[in-house]
Amino acid sequence: MVPGEENQLVPKEIENAAEEPRVLCIIQDTTNSKTVNERITLNLPASTPVRKLFEDVANKVGYINGTFDLVWGNGINTADMAPLDHTSDKSLLDANFEPGKKNFLHLTDKDGEQPQILLEDSSAGEDSVHDRFIGPLPREGSVGSTSDYVSQSYSYSSILNKSETGYVGLVNQAMTCYLNSLLQTLFMTPEFRNALYKWEFEESEEDPVTSIPYQLQRLFVLLQTSKKRAIETTDVTRSFGWDSSEAWQQHDVQELCRVMFDALEQKWKQTEQADLINELYQGKLKDYVRCLECGYEGWRIDTYLDIPLVIRPYGSSQAFASVEEALHAFIQPEILDGPNQYFCERCKKKCDARKGLRFLHFPYLLTLQLKRFDFDYTTMHRIKLNDRMTFPEELDMSTFIDVEDEKSPQTESCTDSGAENEGSCHSDQMSNDFSNDDGVDEGICLETNSGTEKISKSGLEKNSLIYELFSVMVHSGSAAGGHYYACIKSFSDEQWYSFNDQHVSRITQEDIKKTHGGSSGSRGYYSSAFASSTNAYMLIYRLKDPARNAKFLEVDEYPEHIKNLVQKERELEEQEK
Repeated sequence: MVPGEENQLVPKEIENAAEEPRVLCIIQDTTNSKTVNERITLNLPASTPVRKLFEDVANKVGYINGTFDLVWGNGINTADMAPLDHTSDKSLLDANFEPGKKNFLHLTDKDGEQPQILLEDSSAGEDSVHDRFIGPLPREGSVGSTSDYVSQSYSYSSILNKSETGYVGLVNQAMTCYLNSLLQTLFMTPEFRNALYKWEFEESEEDPVTSIPYQLQRLFVLLQTSKKRAIETTDVTRSFGWDSSEAWQQHDVQELCRVMFDALEQKWKQTEQADLINELYQGKLKDYVRCLECGYEGWRIDTYLDIPLVIRPYGSSQAFASVEEALHAFIQPEILDGPNQYFCERCKKKCDARKGLRFLHFPYLLTLQLKRFDFDYTTMHRIKLNDRMTFPEELDMSTFIDVEDEKSPQTESCTDSGAENEGSCHSDQMSNDFSNDDGVDEGICLETNSGTEKISKSGLEKNSLIYELFSVMVHSGSAAGGHYYACIKSFSDEQWYSFNDQHVSRITQEDIKKTHGGSSGSRGYYSSAFASSTNAYMLIYRLKDPARNAKFLEVDEYPEHIKNLVQKERELEEQEK
């Protein structure tokens, strides 16, 4: 607020504005992925007119007044709320603001159009004005700060509208950017989208409101056909059984992914899609302990939907340099000796042993979770690790698959303390599905169109396990909270796009490299505190296999029920207009 203006607004009968109640307004700018984590706080006299609130917000964020809306955000479904009137002379008190309490508001697009930027103030520098539009950058006013994600050459013209990119964004319901990232990734996965379209919803059998696959189907159809810049996800979150207060809380992307997959598997039982999730995302590994005296090995087969990769080894201040290095550490065995000796059933005594994990099968869609969130036992707080970890555009997984003869005892020793405790903890951190009938599984399983077949070491061609990166989920912020968005490569045109809630824009390979994280110099255990807080959190790769790599269904290839749904949604959108 400009000094001196406040007193002009206070009615004459109130001589001392300090004596009247004040209203604390906390405004979240949801129009911009950069500012969605930030809160604008205004502490105003209760008699302040609503129009003055708009003026103050406009001055604070640098928008032209009248080009944005303010709607209530106190855990309320904002889609059902009418925006405040920016011309109203009604006082904040009369407009249902509560003195002495936090009044949450969302700053949103007006009539589907982005707020217009005030260009008069050139003191912040031209680049900082342009940078408002893409990526989770620092708030305006941080002059001279370097971009965490976006090159300084980006400008307003880089924000392509839907007709130019061909893609529709998703509205952030408050704290649902994590959900939007996952939904856009699933939408941009041809095998998942095509299978979802083939499933037909039977309205006579269940309520459409609570059917997760049906609401996903509707959302995907809208993402493909809507003329809007962005669409709501409230129907999808409602099908999860979430109310507005749960949507307001930020969930974990990895956990959300599993919840959604579990729900889809339940709904798809006895259908053609019954095993879809496992076919696309599930891999197998062996959790083993081998006696170093007699070679006896005890083991079990576990399944996984994602591979959690440690950023730093336990107790170390040095991070792994790359995803490949972290994968090697994941399967690096540890030696059980001294007080940790293993009781060997064959030797009938405690012996030194090797414990570790071996990959037996990699899924068609490989999900790598970078464990950027850790616990600092010194401060007893969660921390985020912003260390640099590179990841390739193409990942050769053949070096990590187990092709050894299981019956020949290993004799090599392991002294790498960098993977301390890796073998004992990782299988518990994954989504395990222990099943006894997998206990006889030997060799490597590779999915083919004709089913699952065993192949021998000699049959493993090096290029059969080349994976290409197509989705990078990025987290910007701290362990206490932050913003998620996704960088996704389209299999249609091989172009990378940033899916940042309602904003979709083209990006380059250089932009992807900026999500590796990192800082200059070494500052010990807390080095990542000085690094960029915007970095990759989850990576999804697809196996390069011409026989399996699908293309998106064309409109004329849609099943009849999807054609009907497309028509229905188009009519609803026209009625809404």
